[in-house]
Amino acid sequence: MALSIKGLQYFPLDVNFFENNKIAIIISDYGLEATAVVLKLFSQIYKSGYYMDWNEKIGKIFSASFHTKYSYATIMNLVNSLVEEDIFNKKMYEEYHILTSEKIQNCYFSATVRRKKQKISNPEYLLIADMIPSSTTPKEHLNDNSVDKNPKIACNFEQSIVDESKVDKSKGKESINNHTHIARESEKIRSLKAEWDQWKMEMLNDEDWCATLVRYSGKGILILHNAYEIMKCFDDYIILRSSENTIQTKKDYQSGLFGWWRYNNWETDLQILTGAKAAMIENKCSAPRTVQKTSKIEEAMAVAERASEMAYQLMQQNPL
Repeated sequence: MALSIKGLQYFPLDVNFFENNKIAIIISDYGLEATAVVLKLFSQIYKSGYYMDWNEKIGKIFSASFHTKYSYATIMNLVNSLVEEDIFNKKMYEEYHILTSEKIQNCYFSATVRRKKQKISNPEYLLIADMIPSSTTPKEHLNDNSVDKNPKIACNFEQSIVDESKVDKSKGKESINNHTHIARESEKIRSLKAEWDQWKMEMLNDEDWCATLVRYSGKGILILHNAYEIMKCFDDYIILRSSENTIQTKKDYQSGLFGWWRYNNWETDLQILTGAKAAMIENKCSAPRTVQKTSKIEEAMAVAERASEMAYQLMQQNPL
């Protein structure tokens, strides 16, 4: 064991785990049940620390204790494939017969950074330079910000329980409220974007709407090639302006899109449109809130609003 303390009680799992190309290859070769083996291996590693020994004997015990259709030979081949796909570090596997990776070690030490003491008896197993001791002898690492030196420092993870006798309740409550507000706003935006994505698909599958877009833009049918990505730029434009409330229906979305796109001269170059979006973000983040002078972006927004109104009137006269 590398650490004199227990491992983690839980570990984070990337939401894109099943979309990861390396995992996709493993699933293709061994089937979906292989992911259960991978997660079981991760659990075993984090339970003991940041690595686990792996050899023929351990492989047999693992195979016998883990109820799966895979034989011992299949699981050993699966582990070899995980090493080849760099899910586990190949050098550590071949030289020391252990399963670990830089990502696993980063996760483990991030979760335990505030623990009082960490004894690392196998520094040769480490892949993170910051954690490698200056000598190869076992050495205690005491974090400068450890709870042993400052009992008011709370761990970011629930791995360490610290008794904080004095907490500023008002600041804590304010922080919670801020996080709650941000979470609600993020959820609201995700919900809106999902609805807008549905409208996009309906519009692009509507031959009459597509024909109207081609006719108004004067760009020909080629304008439809990047239409979906350009619509996503329009989504970001709406959110940056905090104008979500102006888009209540698909018709609002259509008229707003036409006005915005017309103002941008029916541009089809995504780099130009995203460049304009980046400029908006930079201006919005860097401009002092106390400045009252109208910026170029604000002037452009005002023009876009007028263009949107004109487009809306045209849409009323020529329903899609």
